[in-house]
Amino acid sequence: MKRMILALAIVGASCAAFALPPSVESVDEFNSRDCGWPLLLSPEGPANFQGPDDAARYWIMPFDTTQYRAMTIHGTYPHIRYFAFAAYEVVAKGTGHDFEVGDPLYDAEITPDQGANPFVQPGGSNGTFTVEILRAGFASAANAGVDSRRVSVNTISVTADLVWIVMRAYVPDADASLTGKSLMGGVPLPSITLTNYSGAKRTLGTCSPINKWSDLMALGRHLFPPEIDLPVDEGTPASNRLWFASPQKPPGNLWPNPDGKYLMMLPGREYQAGRVIAIRAKAPGFPDTFNGSAIWEPARSFRAVDMRYWAMCNMNLAWPPSVVACATDLTTRLQGQEYTIVITDDRQRPDWLRPNVNWLPWGDVQYPKFVVLRNILPSADFHYAAKEAWAACPFEYTFPPDRNAIDVVGPCAQDAMGDYYPVALWCDKSTFVAGGFDACLREGD
Repeated sequence: MKRMILALAIVGASCAAFALPPSVESVDEFNSRDCGWPLLLSPEGPANFQGPDDAARYWIMPFDTTQYRAMTIHGTYPHIRYFAFAAYEVVAKGTGHDFEVGDPLYDAEITPDQGANPFVQPGGSNGTFTVEILRAGFASAANAGVDSRRVSVNTISVTADLVWIVMRAYVPDADASLTGKSLMGGVPLPSITLTNYSGAKRTLGTCSPINKWSDLMALGRHLFPPEIDLPVDEGTPASNRLWFASPQKPPGNLWPNPDGKYLMMLPGREYQAGRVIAIRAKAPGFPDTFNGSAIWEPARSFRAVDMRYWAMCNMNLAWPPSVVACATDLTTRLQGQEYTIVITDDRQRPDWLRPNVNWLPWGDVQYPKFVVLRNILPSADFHYAAKEAWAACPFEYTFPPDRNAIDVVGPCAQDAMGDYYPVALWCDKSTFVAGGFDACLREGD
């Protein structure tokens, strides 16, 4: 189905080198209250790891297939830009474990039980859906007394004993009714029913509150074992120019999203005093779902929907990776159809930036950084997305990241993406204030 590999890079020299010791194996360690959706990754607070996007939330449910042959997820389509389900299977590797993603389901692929799928056809109220996660070799719950109207082709097959079910949710619509469910797209979280090998079923109550500290810490140890210390030294860029490139296969413990591709840039070991990072690119068209448009209707000033979502995020290249801030398609100011982003070490947006220039903070100077461009579900007729750079000239990711590997393929990635490729460079603050990005580009040359 879909293909993708998450380009947030933080672990071993190869996937094999990333075999992580199984510090936690029991589902009870991650879900001590035995409820539905116990964990949530977000850009706020202690759940900010694995590099979540500013505009996204990732709800998480552990699934023990040694006890249950099926997990049935039933819900209402949310009012949101994009949502999807993926299953990350814990597989043994050497003396530890890694994570593999199976065939996922995103919103438009999920057949409704009743009513309409708003990601496929407009009009009316949002319908309901059922998704089943099945241990391979076992029949659907449809053969065990479940109403057949609630079971469709929405099935994900898994083989591992421990599987992580992740529901991604990006850019909920504006919540005019003030339901308190704005981050969930105005609807309750889907219900979860577990079916054991005798056919008995058990529906879990939804966790409230979410992210019990012991559960969240257990997940963190499972993904990023504390006994592994990975020092980072990005070195210093050879010139003012900073290249973006797409990693071929980042490690599995970052749970790659199959619906997107990414570009990665390394700004250097430390912040360069008296300077800024300036970035410019053409913006792809996106749907303005936040203000009520359908996913196939382009936002104002765009002629087409080039992709479902895009964002550029500044991340801490630390263990575990966390997001500092993002410029998302929803919030990014444009000049014509281009955007300019400036990264500085200010604590708040500097007053010398013009209103149409976007700002990202560098963040804590104690942490090295990496900058990521995220593209999700590009249109079939749009040929300048990050996936083009990934297909043409990916770099082999190692840890610590190899600056030379990125620099070598950066020009090829730019050729593949054309004007949509982010041109980035270090620039003297005085140069940018006086002449903007164009002056920085001349200085960089």
